[in-house]
Amino acid sequence: MKLNKIKIIIILSLLLAGLIIFAVYLIKTDYQNNIDNKINNKKPEILHYAEPNDLDFYETAYNFVNKKINFKDESIIGGIIPHHLLAADLIAEFFSNFNNDYETIILIGPNHFSAGKSKIISSARNWQTPYGVLKYDKYVINELSLFNEIKIEENIFEKEHAINSEVAFIKKTFSNAKFVPLVLRDNIDEKAVTELALRLADIAKNKKILILSSVDFSHYKDNLTAQKNDEISIGAIESFNFNEIYNLDIDSPASIYTLLKFGELNNSEFNLLNNSNSAILSNKLNLKSTTSYVTGYFVVKDNKNIIANGFLENTARQLKMLFFGDMMLDRYVGEKIKANGLDYLFEELASSTKENFFSGYDLISVNLEGAVTNNGEHYNPIMSYDFAFHPNIINQLKKYNFNFFNLANNHFADQGEQGIIETRKNLQLLNFDFSGCRDRKTGKCSSKIIKKENKKIGMAGFSMVYGKLDELAVEKIVADLASTTDLVVVNIHWGVEYEHYFNKTQQNIAHKIIDAGADIVIGHHPHVVQGIEVYKNKLIFYSLGNFVFDQYFSTDTQEGLAISVSIDDSNNFYLFPLKSKLSQVSLMNEKEKNKFLQKLSDWSAVDEQIRKQIRKGKLEL
Repeated sequence: MKLNKIKIIIILSLLLAGLIIFAVYLIKTDYQNNIDNKINNKKPEILHYAEPNDLDFYETAYNFVNKKINFKDESIIGGIIPHHLLAADLIAEFFSNFNNDYETIILIGPNHFSAGKSKIISSARNWQTPYGVLKYDKYVINELSLFNEIKIEENIFEKEHAINSEVAFIKKTFSNAKFVPLVLRDNIDEKAVTELALRLADIAKNKKILILSSVDFSHYKDNLTAQKNDEISIGAIESFNFNEIYNLDIDSPASIYTLLKFGELNNSEFNLLNNSNSAILSNKLNLKSTTSYVTGYFVVKDNKNIIANGFLENTARQLKMLFFGDMMLDRYVGEKIKANGLDYLFEELASSTKENFFSGYDLISVNLEGAVTNNGEHYNPIMSYDFAFHPNIINQLKKYNFNFFNLANNHFADQGEQGIIETRKNLQLLNFDFSGCRDRKTGKCSSKIIKKENKKIGMAGFSMVYGKLDELAVEKIVADLASTTDLVVVNIHWGVEYEHYFNKTQQNIAHKIIDAGADIVIGHHPHVVQGIEVYKNKLIFYSLGNFVFDQYFSTDTQEGLAISVSIDDSNNFYLFPLKSKLSQVSLMNEKEKNKFLQKLSDWSAVDEQIRKQIRKGKLEL
């Protein structure tokens, strides 16, 4: 009996000793792990999760894919998808058409619950999906953090289905890509989302990124009303009608506006893949309250169009440009705008032809006589001729398709260096292209390369009102553009005011500019139209005169010339004589036009064949 007790005591002692040794081992291991974590600054990773985080759900969605579109190359830069998972099969269909890889996927969607504090919210965490971990892109997050409107707020993503419903599809489709979500509040304005699009476009220059808008369309309408509303929304997107985006029946106009602006910056077009709604998908066509869905792609247009079978083919299209002279929107013109709106200036010209006079152009350019300052401020010292324009007024010019400004003139510096800085920043935020330094200066600000259709256009601007230009610097800038672009257009501010005949100084510089590689020279500043010259089969328009100004004291200062240029196998130049009354611009009638073109031919230094073409209003070179 004693022997059995001794055995039991021994066994219990051994068990106790084992437990003590094991406990010590656990304590030491945990202690060592803590030390390792402290040394390596490691913390347990906190993940966001796909919702639902269920593999079968997504695999089932892919069983219902119907439409296949085959793209010949890597030309898709963006897309629209729904986040309502009743449309999971449409989302799967959208992603199943990709066969190219991207470095980063940026997903933009609405802030459904007005959560968090910032206007734009992002995340710096990885996402757990049924297809593995989708990693966030630290580089892109850092680049976007330079934009004050964007903040990291992790707590909103657990419930935000604009994001968590899409991440599994993204990981399945782009297994190696990184990810950045952007959640936008409803009250974010056009200026902020335009700046966001500009920043995304800058990032896309260094990385291959895909921008997706996670947006549901018509809400709480019956089936037929939803379809009608979708037709309006799709039409606005296809036509890049920015003025209508915030009026559409969609749950995140800001998300669509950002994507559309990014698409415009990358010369893309929208191609619809599918459009449906919850009544159709659930086969309950009598539903009184539906949600509708749109899927589609933004495809780069350069030499490409989608044809009926879904493949891309190369096409060549005529490049069309429209040039005007001096435009000033302050002083008495500003008073007209305040009293009657900006449309007062252009509505008569816009409606003077069968189609809108301003439609159908890839580039519409004007010489902007003044600074685009914050709130249209005038800064000291105030001068006798002192022009500044509010960015909102400039933004309204988009209605008439203006997209390029020459800034090189004697009024660019009216508001000093601060005005120059603000002008460039505001025009960039508004997505206008521009070129030109202050009067008599040259440098990087003198030129801009823009892409239109399948061509690179070099736009240069120079001004020589109060002194001479550095002609060697001008020639180098033009020559550099000529070596890297398909077409070089030079705007130049020069000449004697109110004089119809150009002078020898203008002519010498114009010839040097063409010798350096310019294809077209567009002049302005004299406030009246000057003659035309052909040099080495290139056209020089010495002055287009006033376009919009308040010089009401003479007929000549209220006449101007618009030049329409069509570039294809041959170069055609159409001359549109303009007149204005109290700054309201219109086309001249036939009698006025013939009289004006006769005078223009007299002011010009051309042979008789070109003189006849001028009188007919069309030059062909």
